[in-house]
Amino acid sequence: MTGSWSAAGRNLAVAGALAAVLVAGTGPAFAQEPPKSLVIIGRGSAGSTSDLAFTVMEEAIKRAYAGTAINVRRLPGTATAVPPRIHSGEAQIGHGVGESVVDAWNATRTFANRPKMQSLRYVGAYIGFMTRPSASPTFITTEKSGLKSWADLKDKRIGVGTPDSLTSTMVNVALKGVGLSYDQIKRNGGVVVTGDWNQQMDMLADGQLDAVFLTADHPSPILTQFAATNAARIVSMDEPVLKALLDNYPTFVRNELPAGTYDWQKNHVVGVQLSLGYVVHKDLPDDVVYRICKQLYWKENAAIWGEVVPTWKGAEKLVDKAAQTVFIPLHPGAKKCFDEAGIPIRTIANGADNPS
Repeated sequence: MTGSWSAAGRNLAVAGALAAVLVAGTGPAFAQEPPKSLVIIGRGSAGSTSDLAFTVMEEAIKRAYAGTAINVRRLPGTATAVPPRIHSGEAQIGHGVGESVVDAWNATRTFANRPKMQSLRYVGAYIGFMTRPSASPTFITTEKSGLKSWADLKDKRIGVGTPDSLTSTMVNVALKGVGLSYDQIKRNGGVVVTGDWNQQMDMLADGQLDAVFLTADHPSPILTQFAATNAARIVSMDEPVLKALLDNYPTFVRNELPAGTYDWQKNHVVGVQLSLGYVVHKDLPDDVVYRICKQLYWKENAAIWGEVVPTWKGAEKLVDKAAQTVFIPLHPGAKKCFDEAGIPIRTIANGADNPS
Protein backbone atom coordinates (compact mmCIF):
# COMPACT_ATOMS: atom_id res chain seq x y z
CA MET A 1 0.00 0.00 0.00
CA THR A 2 1.31 3.43 -0.90
CA GLY A 3 0.14 7.02 -1.08
CA SER A 4 -2.16 9.09 1.11
CA TRP A 5 -4.77 6.34 1.49
CA SER A 6 -2.14 4.07 3.08
CA ALA A 7 -1.07 6.75 5.53
CA ALA A 8 -4.66 7.50 6.47
CA GLY A 9 -5.40 3.81 6.83
CA ARG A 10 -2.48 3.30 9.13
CA ASN A 11 -3.49 6.28 11.25
CA LEU A 12 -7.02 4.93 11.62
CA ALA A 13 -5.70 1.49 12.52
CA VAL A 14 -3.42 2.94 15.16
CA ALA A 15 -6.20 5.07 16.60
CA GLY A 16 -8.61 2.14 16.76
CA ALA A 17 -6.13 -0.31 18.27
CA LEU A 18 -4.94 2.11 20.93
CA ALA A 19 -8.32 3.52 21.88
CA ALA A 20 -8.67 1.10 24.76
CA VAL A 21 -5.49 2.33 26.44
CA LEU A 22 -5.80 6.08 25.96
CA VAL A 23 -7.80 8.30 28.28
CA ALA A 24 -9.53 11.32 26.82
CA GLY A 25 -8.34 14.67 28.10
CA THR A 26 -5.00 13.51 29.52
CA GLY A 27 -2.97 13.65 26.31
CA PRO A 28 -1.60 10.65 24.43
CA ALA A 29 1.26 9.83 26.80
CA PHE A 30 -0.48 9.11 30.10
CA ALA A 31 -3.24 6.81 31.31
CA GLN A 32 -5.19 7.56 34.47
CA GLU A 33 -6.97 4.22 34.31
CA PRO A 34 -5.69 0.71 33.51
CA PRO A 35 -5.97 -0.33 29.86
CA LYS A 36 -9.02 -2.46 29.11
CA SER A 37 -7.11 -4.59 26.63
CA LEU A 38 -3.67 -5.10 25.11
CA VAL A 39 -2.61 -7.00 22.03
CA ILE A 40 0.87 -8.47 22.16
CA ILE A 41 2.71 -10.29 19.39
CA GLY A 42 5.50 -12.74 20.09
CA ARG A 43 4.32 -16.33 19.98
CA GLY A 44 6.77 -18.64 18.23
CA SER A 45 7.28 -22.39 18.45
CA ALA A 46 6.57 -23.80 21.92
CA GLY A 47 9.62 -23.21 24.10
CA SER A 48 11.18 -20.70 21.70
CA THR A 49 12.74 -17.52 23.08
CA SER A 50 9.88 -15.31 21.90
CA ASP A 51 7.30 -17.68 23.37
CA LEU A 52 9.05 -17.63 26.76
CA ALA A 53 9.64 -13.86 26.73
CA PHE A 54 5.99 -13.17 26.08
CA THR A 55 4.89 -15.53 28.80
CA VAL A 56 6.97 -13.27 31.06
CA MET A 57 5.37 -10.20 29.47
CA GLU A 58 1.87 -11.50 30.18
CA GLU A 59 2.79 -12.00 33.84
CA ALA A 60 4.38 -8.52 33.99
CA ILE A 61 1.15 -6.95 32.73
CA LYS A 62 -0.84 -8.96 35.29
CA ARG A 63 1.42 -7.81 38.15
CA ALA A 64 1.53 -4.21 36.92
CA TYR A 65 -2.26 -4.06 37.19
CA ALA A 66 -2.89 -6.48 40.05
CA GLY A 67 -6.56 -6.81 40.84
CA THR A 68 -7.61 -5.40 37.47
CA ALA A 69 -9.04 -7.52 34.67
CA ILE A 70 -7.16 -6.71 31.48
CA ASN A 71 -7.88 -8.64 28.30
CA VAL A 72 -4.45 -9.61 26.91
CA ARG A 73 -4.49 -11.25 23.49
CA ARG A 74 -1.29 -12.78 22.12
CA LEU A 75 -0.74 -13.09 18.36
CA PRO A 76 1.77 -15.38 16.65
CA GLY A 77 4.56 -13.60 14.87
CA THR A 78 8.20 -13.97 13.90
CA ALA A 79 10.82 -11.21 14.01
CA THR A 80 9.84 -10.14 10.50
CA ALA A 81 6.10 -10.16 11.14
CA VAL A 82 6.22 -8.03 14.29
CA PRO A 83 7.32 -4.55 13.08
CA PRO A 84 4.52 -4.02 10.53
CA ARG A 85 1.87 -5.19 12.98
CA ILE A 86 3.14 -2.87 15.69
CA HIS A 87 3.55 0.00 13.22
CA SER A 88 -0.04 -0.38 11.99
CA GLY A 89 -1.43 -0.50 15.53
CA GLU A 90 -2.71 -4.06 15.19
CA ALA A 91 -0.62 -4.89 18.27
CA GLN A 92 0.86 -2.63 20.94
CA ILE A 93 3.72 -4.76 22.32
CA GLY A 94 5.97 -7.03 20.28
CA HIS A 95 9.03 -9.26 19.98
CA GLY A 96 12.00 -7.15 18.91
CA VAL A 97 15.11 -8.58 17.25
CA GLY A 98 17.65 -5.78 16.89
CA GLU A 99 18.58 -6.09 13.25
CA SER A 100 15.06 -6.89 12.09
CA VAL A 101 13.64 -3.83 13.88
CA VAL A 102 16.43 -1.60 12.57
CA ASP A 103 15.74 -2.83 9.03
CA ALA A 104 12.03 -2.07 9.46
CA TRP A 105 12.82 1.37 10.89
CA ASN A 106 15.14 2.23 7.99
CA ALA A 107 13.22 0.31 5.27
CA THR A 108 16.29 -1.73 4.37
CA ARG A 109 17.05 -5.38 3.52
CA THR A 110 13.95 -7.47 4.35
CA PHE A 111 11.83 -4.31 4.49
CA ALA A 112 13.44 -2.52 1.53
CA ASN A 113 10.20 -2.20 -0.45
CA ARG A 114 8.04 -1.05 2.43
CA PRO A 115 7.55 2.34 4.13
CA LYS A 116 9.76 3.15 7.12
CA MET A 117 8.19 1.83 10.29
CA GLN A 118 9.16 4.59 12.67
CA SER A 119 6.23 4.33 15.04
CA LEU A 120 8.14 1.62 16.96
CA ARG A 121 9.83 2.33 20.28
CA TYR A 122 12.11 0.19 22.43
CA VAL A 123 11.40 -0.93 25.99
CA GLY A 124 14.16 -3.27 27.18
CA ALA A 125 16.14 -6.46 26.69
CA TYR A 126 15.18 -10.04 27.42
CA ILE A 127 17.47 -10.30 30.43
CA GLY A 128 16.30 -13.86 30.99
CA PHE A 129 17.71 -14.78 27.58
CA MET A 130 20.99 -13.15 28.59
CA THR A 131 21.47 -15.44 31.59
CA ARG A 132 22.54 -18.29 29.32
CA PRO A 133 24.71 -18.65 26.21
CA SER A 134 23.14 -18.53 22.78
CA ALA A 135 25.82 -19.15 20.10
CA SER A 136 23.21 -18.68 17.38
CA PRO A 137 22.30 -19.70 14.80
CA THR A 138 23.09 -23.05 16.44
CA PHE A 139 24.07 -25.74 13.91
CA ILE A 140 22.51 -29.00 15.12
CA THR A 141 23.21 -32.34 13.51
CA THR A 142 23.70 -35.99 14.49
CA GLU A 143 26.81 -38.05 15.11
CA LYS A 144 26.15 -40.16 12.03
CA SER A 145 25.88 -37.18 9.65
CA GLY A 146 29.63 -36.66 9.44
CA LEU A 147 29.20 -32.88 9.21
CA LYS A 148 32.12 -31.04 10.81
CA SER A 149 31.93 -27.50 9.41
CA TRP A 150 29.63 -25.07 7.62
CA ALA A 151 31.47 -25.78 4.38
CA ASP A 152 30.24 -29.38 4.56
CA LEU A 153 26.70 -28.14 3.91
CA LYS A 154 27.37 -27.58 0.21
CA ASP A 155 24.95 -30.31 -0.92
CA LYS A 156 23.05 -31.20 2.26
CA ARG A 157 19.45 -31.04 3.45
CA ILE A 158 19.04 -28.31 6.03
CA GLY A 159 16.20 -26.85 8.10
CA VAL A 160 16.37 -23.12 8.82
CA GLY A 161 13.18 -22.33 10.72
CA THR A 162 10.19 -20.38 9.49
CA PRO A 163 10.72 -18.60 6.16
CA ASP A 164 10.24 -15.08 7.56
CA SER A 165 12.37 -15.63 10.67
CA LEU A 166 15.66 -13.87 11.28
CA THR A 167 17.25 -17.31 11.69
CA SER A 168 16.45 -18.13 8.09
CA THR A 169 18.02 -14.87 6.92
CA MET A 170 21.04 -15.18 9.24
CA VAL A 171 21.99 -18.65 8.03
CA ASN A 172 21.97 -17.53 4.40
CA VAL A 173 24.20 -14.56 5.30
CA ALA A 174 26.52 -16.75 7.38
CA LEU A 175 26.94 -19.24 4.55
CA LYS A 176 28.60 -16.52 2.47
CA GLY A 177 31.61 -16.87 4.76
CA VAL A 178 32.34 -20.26 3.18
CA GLY A 179 31.24 -19.32 -0.35
CA LEU A 180 27.77 -20.83 -0.09
CA SER A 181 24.15 -19.69 -0.18
CA TYR A 182 20.77 -21.35 -0.20
CA ASP A 183 20.69 -21.14 -3.99
CA GLN A 184 24.14 -22.72 -4.26
CA ILE A 185 23.17 -25.58 -1.94
CA LYS A 186 20.09 -26.24 -4.06
CA ARG A 187 22.13 -26.15 -7.27
CA ASN A 188 24.46 -28.71 -5.73
CA GLY A 189 21.53 -31.04 -5.10
CA GLY A 190 20.84 -30.07 -1.50
CA VAL A 191 17.56 -28.98 0.06
CA VAL A 192 16.63 -25.96 2.20
CA VAL A 193 13.52 -26.55 4.31
CA THR A 194 11.55 -23.85 6.14
CA GLY A 195 8.84 -24.33 8.74
CA ASP A 196 8.25 -25.01 12.42
CA TRP A 197 11.42 -25.86 14.38
CA ASN A 198 9.82 -28.73 16.27
CA GLN A 199 8.79 -30.35 12.99
CA GLN A 200 12.27 -29.84 11.57
CA MET A 201 13.85 -31.50 14.60
CA ASP A 202 11.55 -34.47 13.98
CA MET A 203 12.75 -34.54 10.37
CA LEU A 204 16.36 -34.50 11.58
CA ALA A 205 15.61 -37.44 13.88
CA ASP A 206 13.98 -39.35 11.01
CA GLY A 207 16.93 -38.76 8.69
CA GLN A 208 15.00 -36.47 6.36
CA LEU A 209 17.36 -33.59 7.18
CA ASP A 210 21.11 -33.49 7.77
CA ALA A 211 21.13 -30.36 9.97
CA VAL A 212 18.79 -27.85 11.61
CA PHE A 213 19.63 -24.28 12.64
CA LEU A 214 18.08 -22.91 15.81
CA THR A 215 18.18 -19.52 17.53
CA ALA A 216 17.71 -19.97 21.27
CA ASP A 217 19.39 -19.77 24.62
CA HIS A 218 20.94 -22.99 25.91
CA PRO A 219 20.26 -25.52 27.18
CA SER A 220 17.24 -25.35 24.89
CA PRO A 221 14.14 -27.45 25.61
CA ILE A 222 13.84 -28.26 21.90
CA LEU A 223 17.40 -29.56 21.69
CA THR A 224 17.25 -31.32 25.06
CA GLN A 225 14.16 -33.21 23.93
CA PHE A 226 15.83 -34.15 20.65
CA ALA A 227 19.03 -35.34 22.34
CA ALA A 228 17.09 -37.58 24.72
CA THR A 229 16.50 -40.06 21.90
CA ASN A 230 19.12 -39.06 19.31
CA ALA A 231 22.91 -38.77 19.22
CA ALA A 232 22.98 -34.97 18.87
CA ARG A 233 25.99 -32.88 17.96
CA ILE A 234 26.53 -29.11 17.63
CA VAL A 235 28.94 -27.80 15.01
CA SER A 236 30.92 -24.68 15.89
CA MET A 237 31.00 -21.65 13.61
CA ASP A 238 34.03 -21.20 11.36
CA GLU A 239 35.70 -17.79 11.78
CA PRO A 240 34.82 -16.68 8.19
CA VAL A 241 31.18 -17.54 8.95
CA LEU A 242 31.29 -15.54 12.18
CA LYS A 243 32.85 -12.59 10.35
CA ALA A 244 30.12 -12.66 7.69
CA LEU A 245 27.47 -12.32 10.40
CA LEU A 246 29.22 -9.64 12.46
CA ASP A 247 29.96 -7.58 9.32
CA ASN A 248 26.29 -7.65 8.32
CA TYR A 249 24.63 -7.26 11.72
CA PRO A 250 26.06 -4.47 13.93
CA THR A 251 23.90 -5.38 16.94
CA PHE A 252 25.31 -8.93 17.12
CA VAL A 253 28.21 -9.92 19.38
CA ARG A 254 30.43 -13.01 19.43
CA ASN A 255 29.14 -15.61 21.84
CA GLU A 256 30.30 -19.05 22.96
CA LEU A 257 28.51 -22.12 24.23
CA PRO A 258 30.83 -23.69 26.82
CA ALA A 259 31.62 -27.39 26.59
CA GLY A 260 29.34 -29.34 28.91
CA THR A 261 26.34 -27.05 28.52
CA TYR A 262 24.72 -30.35 27.54
CA ASP A 263 26.11 -33.50 29.12
CA TRP A 264 26.84 -34.90 25.65
CA GLN A 265 28.51 -31.72 24.34
CA LYS A 266 32.30 -32.18 24.40
CA ASN A 267 33.57 -29.00 22.71
CA HIS A 268 32.83 -25.29 23.02
CA VAL A 269 30.75 -23.80 20.22
CA VAL A 270 31.21 -20.37 18.65
CA GLY A 271 28.27 -18.32 17.41
CA VAL A 272 26.63 -14.95 18.00
CA GLN A 273 24.20 -13.48 20.48
CA LEU A 274 21.37 -11.35 19.16
CA SER A 275 19.98 -8.20 20.71
CA LEU A 276 16.46 -9.23 21.73
CA GLY A 277 13.95 -7.07 23.53
CA TYR A 278 10.41 -5.74 23.72
CA VAL A 279 9.18 -3.10 21.28
CA VAL A 280 5.97 -1.09 21.53
CA HIS A 281 3.96 1.40 19.53
CA LYS A 282 5.05 4.97 20.22
CA ASP A 283 1.50 5.93 21.28
CA LEU A 284 1.25 3.34 24.03
CA PRO A 285 0.84 5.57 27.11
CA ASP A 286 3.93 6.34 29.17
CA ASP A 287 2.24 5.09 32.33
CA VAL A 288 1.50 1.67 30.82
CA VAL A 289 5.08 1.17 29.61
CA TYR A 290 6.49 2.51 32.89
CA ARG A 291 4.43 0.12 35.02
CA ILE A 292 5.37 -2.90 32.90
CA CYS A 293 9.03 -1.86 32.77
CA LYS A 294 9.16 -1.69 36.58
CA GLN A 295 7.94 -5.28 36.84
CA LEU A 296 10.57 -6.50 34.41
CA TYR A 297 13.67 -4.50 35.37
CA TRP A 298 13.54 -3.07 38.86
CA LYS A 299 15.66 -5.26 41.11
CA GLU A 300 12.90 -5.88 43.63
CA ASN A 301 10.64 -7.22 40.86
CA ALA A 302 13.01 -8.73 38.28
CA ALA A 303 12.91 -12.21 39.79
CA ILE A 304 9.77 -12.46 37.63
CA TRP A 305 11.93 -13.84 34.80
CA GLY A 306 13.01 -16.90 36.77
CA GLU A 307 9.63 -17.31 38.46
CA VAL A 308 7.91 -17.61 35.07
CA VAL A 309 10.74 -19.42 33.24
CA PRO A 310 12.75 -21.48 35.76
CA THR A 311 15.75 -21.76 33.43
CA TRP A 312 16.02 -17.93 33.52
CA LYS A 313 16.54 -17.86 37.26
CA GLY A 314 19.03 -15.19 38.29
CA ALA A 315 18.02 -12.71 35.58
CA GLU A 316 17.52 -10.06 38.28
CA LYS A 317 21.32 -9.85 38.51
CA LEU A 318 21.40 -8.53 34.94
CA VAL A 319 19.02 -5.58 35.26
CA ASP A 320 21.86 -3.13 34.54
CA LYS A 321 22.03 -4.66 31.04
CA ALA A 322 18.36 -4.04 30.29
CA ALA A 323 19.14 -1.01 28.10
CA GLN A 324 22.68 -1.81 27.00
CA THR A 325 21.72 -1.97 23.29
CA VAL A 326 18.88 0.39 22.42
CA PHE A 327 18.56 0.09 18.65
CA ILE A 328 15.60 2.45 18.06
CA PRO A 329 14.38 5.37 20.20
CA LEU A 330 13.51 4.39 23.76
CA HIS A 331 9.88 4.79 24.77
CA PRO A 332 9.54 7.68 27.29
CA GLY A 333 7.87 5.39 29.81
CA ALA A 334 10.85 3.02 29.66
CA LYS A 335 13.31 5.90 29.94
CA LYS A 336 11.61 7.12 33.11
CA CYS A 337 11.68 3.58 34.46
CA PHE A 338 15.42 3.17 33.78
CA ASP A 339 16.35 6.65 35.01
CA GLU A 340 14.58 6.11 38.32
CA ALA A 341 16.23 2.70 38.76
CA GLY A 342 19.66 4.03 37.82
CA ILE A 343 19.96 1.62 34.89
CA PRO A 344 22.43 2.90 32.24
CA ILE A 345 21.09 3.49 28.74
CA ARG A 346 23.27 2.86 25.68
CA THR A 347 21.74 3.85 22.36
CA ILE A 348 23.32 2.77 19.08
CA ALA A 349 23.07 5.20 16.16
CA ASN A 350 21.54 2.92 13.53
CA GLY A 351 17.78 3.23 13.64
CA ALA A 352 17.72 6.14 16.07
CA ASP A 353 17.92 9.04 13.64
CA ASN A 354 15.01 11.24 12.57
CA PRO A 355 12.13 9.56 14.40
CA SER A 356 8.71 10.36 13.01
